[in-house]
Amino acid sequence: MLQIIHGKHANDQALMEAIWRYRHRRFVEELGWEAIRRVDERERDAYDTSRTIHLVLTHRHSIIGYSRLLPTTFPHLLSEVYPEIMEGKRYPCGPRVFEWGRCAAEKKAPRIDNVAAVDLLMTGVLEFLVLVGAEAVIIEAHPKLVEMMKGRGYPIRHLCKPALYNGETMVAAAVYPSATVLQHHRLAYGITQSLLPPNLQWRLNGIRDLPVDHHPIWKDSTRGTG
Repeated sequence: MLQIIHGKHANDQALMEAIWRYRHRRFVEELGWEAIRRVDERERDAYDTSRTIHLVLTHRHSIIGYSRLLPTTFPHLLSEVYPEIMEGKRYPCGPRVFEWGRCAAEKKAPRIDNVAAVDLLMTGVLEFLVLVGAEAVIIEAHPKLVEMMKGRGYPIRHLCKPALYNGETMVAAAVYPSATVLQHHRLAYGITQSLLPPNLQWRLNGIRDLPVDHHPIWKDSTRGTG
């Protein structure tokens, strides 16, 4: 099941401690993100606030996947850490646009109902985005990861050219979730039940796609100067 923890309601200290340590192990120890290493081996940063949404995939009381959503109406990584890769260009932001990051599944997790943990995590996050009516999510990642998202059926718009950041190639992209993409995920990976908590599952029923302009001007919902 996917647990959804809003920062302002993060009252389960044991679970939050497990999240920080999981993030340290996956992103620092295994992926080598030395820039975010902390001596206490608890990976958290200035963007883990009361507004942060933590999406935690658990199995038998262990974390097997994690993603973080940041509201783009407040400081986030593309606005504060990576703004130079945009070269002043505008990008989507607004109350229904999130920044999606810190996404990783446990490599050694067992398949659950013959579905890999990474596919459960990605589908669960997508369920949540459809549930809350997200118009888009922005990601900053290696171009290969952006292509992976495209391969999963997401409509994607590149927001900038690939750029070097601390020696790594990075690109920003807008990803457009929808009920159609969710249905594709469920069929592609054989997921027959919702991953959301039971009290939220019923709200997915009857959700239909609304027309979305994947190349909007974004008018007031933009950052940047271009």
